[in-house]
Amino acid sequence: MRNVMSISLPKDTMKELKSESKIEGASISEIVRKALKTYFFKLDFERARQKSRLEAARKGVKLSEEDILFKLP
Repeated sequence: MRNVMSISLPKDTMKELKSESKIEGASISEIVRKALKTYFFKLDFERARQKSRLEAARKGVKLSEEDILFKLP
C-alpha cells in the first residue's frame, strides 16, 4: 500500500526537481523516493561506521578509515 504525502519545497528546488525529472525521464515521485533511499542508506552507513569506531575504541583498537570501510565484516 502506498501513502501520499505533501511536502513544501523552495521554488528553486522545485524548479530543479522538475528539470531533473525531464532529463531523467522519471516522475518527481520516483526521484524523491530514490533520494530518500539514498539518504537512509547513508544514515545507516554512518551509524554502522560510528558503532564500529565506538566498539573498537572500547576494545582499545585504533581503526583507520580504510579498516572501517573495507576490512570489517
